Amino acid sequence: MEESKLFQILSRLYAMQRDNTSQKQVRRFEQFGIELCRVTYDHTTQLFQLTEYRPFHEFEFDDLDLTAIEIHECLSDMQMTF
Repeated sequence: MEESKLFQILSRLYAMQRDNTSQKQVRRFEQFGIELCRVTYDHTTQLFQLTEYRPFHEFEFDDLDLTAIEIHECLSDMQMTF
């Protein structure tokens, strides 16, 4: 059985929280080879900063689940367009 896309997003965000190699962790999320959003996790503040490119929005979340849902919606919007 294939993993859900939401589970894959959650796994990447969880890895960001656990990786202590630098103060800030950055991940990019893309669909069809187009980067749609970027997430930065700051270990000092324990906040996720989400930047969406289409349209441009910036959000801050203190909750991993809410961040994952917003990323999933961003990627799904692009998929529904095509």
